[in-house]
Amino acid sequence: MNTQALPKPFPSLGASSAAPALAPASDAPPDRLLFALRMAAWASAICVALMLALSWLTGLNVQHFEVVASPAAWSAELLAHASALRGITVIDDAFIACYLTVSLLLVHALRTRAAPGDLPHVLGPWVMGLGGLTGLLDIVENHHVLSLLHAASVGLPLSADALVSREVLSSAKWMLGHVAFVLVGVAIGFRSLPWRAFRWVLVCVQLPVGAAALALAGTPMGEWLGWCKLLNVMGGFLLLAVLPWPRASGSGAPA
Repeated sequence: MNTQALPKPFPSLGASSAAPALAPASDAPPDRLLFALRMAAWASAICVALMLALSWLTGLNVQHFEVVASPAAWSAELLAHASALRGITVIDDAFIACYLTVSLLLVHALRTRAAPGDLPHVLGPWVMGLGGLTGLLDIVENHHVLSLLHAASVGLPLSADALVSREVLSSAKWMLGHVAFVLVGVAIGFRSLPWRAFRWVLVCVQLPVGAAALALAGTPMGEWLGWCKLLNVMGGFLLLAVLPWPRASGSGAPA
């Protein structure tokens, strides 16, 4: 049977007689992905801003619950700021969900632009793993401090061992987060000036400030560096929310 004799459908108006080529994949992440990334970054920055505002308005310094002190001092501090501490815990729990979302979306967005084997593919699993461990330790910290508040509120003595373990786990949480930020900075290969400045802060500023704040914890300088550390975190999420996503050329223009 001669198949060439079979009637063929007329091509639709404007269609080419040649087989249509598949549209090339965009070299930029989809708009929906970038929108979700920016919204999660905005939410993260707002959570940090709310926690800072609540701390300054009430006189609560959450850094005091990340450093060993006498059980009596801890009990007094917990009871004096019980309401503010509960409020900050609610915000911080929401912040954990926000920054984990940022980590996952940012790694995925960077991978959509990177060639196989490039830095986002190599470092992405480490960023997500360290981010996940940071979030887990953050959740444990929040609810461990709440349990200590509940113990103090019913007159139970706090043990020195519990306070030592609290400092160790809190310090580990912060350092894992700082290392994850460094890896993000290394993985970002954009060449526009704002992104290069952002990379420099991630690699060369936030880690030394955070490490110094932990090493000097319990001193006036350590407390001041601790506030700087929190402002660094808030600023980093703000930059992720507002920096224009570069094109493939790294021009810095919106994708």
